[in-house]
Amino acid sequence: MNRPLYELELRVGILMGVSEALREQCFAIACDKSPSAGFNLACRAAQQHGMSGMEAISVAKATRWLAVIRRDHGDTTFTEAVARLNTPTV
Repeated sequence: MNRPLYELELRVGILMGVSEALREQCFAIACDKSPSAGFNLACRAAQQHGMSGMEAISVAKATRWLAVIRRDHGDTTFTEAVARLNTPTV
């Protein structure tokens, strides 16, 4: 089942609240890994950035959903989603 893109982007939004370094690391993970592998790696990355267990799981889930965007909606849509996440909001 493919989830609608807007729903996936809402789930990924948590990455806007993390450090730029961690966010970029999560983007790179989601770009190269499956959703499941992305979850595991992002959880470890978040913990290495000093996040608690629950915070790290939130980041890992968001990274997994970002990988789902790439898998289900394609590389172009993934790139556009990453660009929107990197755009500062007012």
